[in-house]
Amino acid sequence: MSVLYLLLTLAFAGVLLALLVRPAARAGIVWGLAALLPLLAAMTGALSVQARSARTLAAYPAGPVTLTISDGIFKRAVVLDFMDAACVERAVRLRSEAILSTPGGPLRLGAKSQVEGAMPPRAVVEALTLRGELTCPNLKAVRERKT
Repeated sequence: MSVLYLLLTLAFAGVLLALLVRPAARAGIVWGLAALLPLLAAMTGALSVQARSARTLAAYPAGPVTLTISDGIFKRAVVLDFMDAACVERAVRLRSEAILSTPGGPLRLGAKSQVEGAMPPRAVVEALTLRGELTCPNLKAVRERKT
């Protein structure tokens, strides 16, 4: 699908260039083609990223993940489903302050958190984020109080 949009974008660019070279080009047609080019370029880019994300996700098996999470005080081994593990990976990578709800009780994630175990790769988490599929109902952000 993205190849089709790429070809369409190149065709529009070619027609626009041909019209600009001709001195008798109608202003409305030139304006319309010029207005459509950024839209087509954006659609081409978005569709290619979506296709790349789909390929990345198809290559990674989604299954439960066992992690050992230490928040500086407590250290606990937890078994998380794929989405929760992806949320933890993103929170740890971004050094976000958050609370992870687990069956054994809440765990605080932050700058001092250490996670051991095989988390989903960054590329997989970013692909989920780009596709809008990364939901984190068990991970709640913590607001920092400014004093």
